[in-house]
Amino acid sequence: MEIQERRKHPRCHEDTGIFYSFINKSDRHAAVARNYSGYGMYFEADAPLVPGTIIMIRPLDCDAPDNSDSESLAKGPAPYYCKDARLDAGACRELKLLVTAQVKRCEKIGGKAECYGIGVRFIEPAV
Repeated sequence: MEIQERRKHPRCHEDTGIFYSFINKSDRHAAVARNYSGYGMYFEADAPLVPGTIIMIRPLDCDAPDNSDSESLAKGPAPYYCKDARLDAGACRELKLLVTAQVKRCEKIGGKAECYGIGVRFIEPAV
């Protein structure tokens, strides 16, 4: 039996590295976006986020010199965290350069040590 997709907007399912940070805080945290659209994102991170929290999200560009100051990337970014510049098909074009989002859900992922699945809704306008 095929599972019916209930989302209103098509999603890109290409794993993409991101940074997220809190408003008025300088620390950044790396995570892996598992899917996203122009309206929201699901990512996995090593720390939980409280639903309702407002965060800033931007793609991880491994060529940018300012990526090395993230505590969660102390050993350098793993290759799968790096933004793929070839994401130019369909919903994958929806990856924003910088977006503010509200955490809608956060669940511990079973079987993975300290890994949380986090769903966010973008706060418009997104750039």
